[in-house]
Amino acid sequence: MKLTRIDSTNARQPSWQILKEWESVLSKELNLPIRKDCRLIRFIKSRMNAYGLSWVYHLFFINKNLNLRFIMAASKKKVCDVNASTIPVIIDFWLTKSDLQDFYHAYSKVKLILLTNKEVYDFLKAQGCPIPIEHWPLSYPDMHALKKEVLEKKDFEFTVIGRPNPFFIRLLDEYSSKHPDFEYITNNGDIDHREYVTNRGRFIAKDTGRASYLDVIRRTKITCYSTPGIDEGKKGSNGYNQVTPRLFEMLCNGCQVIGHYPNTSDTLWYNLASIVPNVSSYEEFEVVLDLYRTSQFAYEAVEAFMCKHYTSQRALSLKEILARHGISIKR
Repeated sequence: MKLTRIDSTNARQPSWQILKEWESVLSKELNLPIRKDCRLIRFIKSRMNAYGLSWVYHLFFINKNLNLRFIMAASKKKVCDVNASTIPVIIDFWLTKSDLQDFYHAYSKVKLILLTNKEVYDFLKAQGCPIPIEHWPLSYPDMHALKKEVLEKKDFEFTVIGRPNPFFIRLLDEYSSKHPDFEYITNNGDIDHREYVTNRGRFIAKDTGRASYLDVIRRTKITCYSTPGIDEGKKGSNGYNQVTPRLFEMLCNGCQVIGHYPNTSDTLWYNLASIVPNVSSYEEFEVVLDLYRTSQFAYEAVEAFMCKHYTSQRALSLKEILARHGISIKR
């Protein structure tokens, strides 16, 4: 069979814009067109999904060849966007062992599933997943690759990027109480209407889209990062600890990152400890933050790390994966 196109996720939320950027890079690297649903088709799909009628949609709308589609979250129900012609790339997989039979049924027609979390891939392999699966890790779009100019303007010493993790907030509050010269920026945790304020109540900025979100990161010297399963502010992750694109956003915008994460097959696959120090106590946090406040961004080390994780590199590995499954790319 042949892979002939990329089906767009039609992402509209600011937090989903990276999906469009992945699609754009893959389209260029693999010479594949991107197909986008019109508003009418999106409405029809949403209604059919709501009433469990995706099978009707599949009777009339199915591609003879294969299409690649990013799926934001693994589903236990059949949906219009996943059928026999879909190669789904599952980003978030929060399902448990008790959900697997429903998951297998929902994806039973697909020829191949690409799993971005090595932890999930290992889990499904151990459970004897009847559907062909491959590990295809998350990446960062090449148009946002690390450049030295991101180091030129660092207005904010420490910013909590993304959802505030209570673990880090406790450490930051204790550190600021012991270091009167230290002020950090946090946010309200609203992913689509995020506002940034300091721990002293000073308003800093408001997100108006992906560009403003990346601008705050670019102006930040130091930040913190947790994987989902260990993040006290994240609900519903069921203990999965996947390395997410937010880390790449931080690194490629010149941030020194303090981490809090377990050693899972995904964090080990990325060799996360080689680039992000891992802290589990205030004492460890204080040592790293003291060091970061007086040191410079490790540009060469981050550059070496990130060059392995740009989307163009994933395009190369995708070709190898498809070849192993007898799937060619239509030219």
